[in-house]
Amino acid sequence: MIKTIFLSLLLICFFNTLNVRAADSGPPPQIIQKTNPSYAEAKALVKSKKFDKAVVMLEELLKDSKNSSNPDILNDYAYSLRNLKQYDKAEKFYLDALKINPKHIGANEYLGELYLLTKRPEEAKKRLEVLKPCNCEEYKELKEKIEKYK
Repeated sequence: MIKTIFLSLLLICFFNTLNVRAADSGPPPQIIQKTNPSYAEAKALVKSKKFDKAVVMLEELLKDSKNSSNPDILNDYAYSLRNLKQYDKAEKFYLDALKINPKHIGANEYLGELYLLTKRPEEAKKRLEVLKPCNCEEYKELKEKIEKYK
């Protein structure tokens, strides 16, 4: 009996770990660099807050069908658009990323932030609920922003 319970708990932990990994925002940067150097360059522009240049580069990447179904690229594009205050367009691309991967951590957090910027806190709370199982930094950040919004 104890052996069965222990084995069950072990399996639950294992599958929860897989689920959290599936919600991650993609492969590590060194893999991106090797497999898609243009995306790595665009991501560097995003990180350095050069959103106007990042948008141009990400738009080019999205013309390729393999990139247009990559939720990480869609998320970075939406994030850049949001930072350029192109909220409607950003929302569309966040939603596109979430159609591909509904548990995408970055897209859920950033879409929640967009909802706060556009005065839709109830929608932001829905994104927070999606992030809740991961108990990750993105969840904590969005939760804090929602609490400050009130």
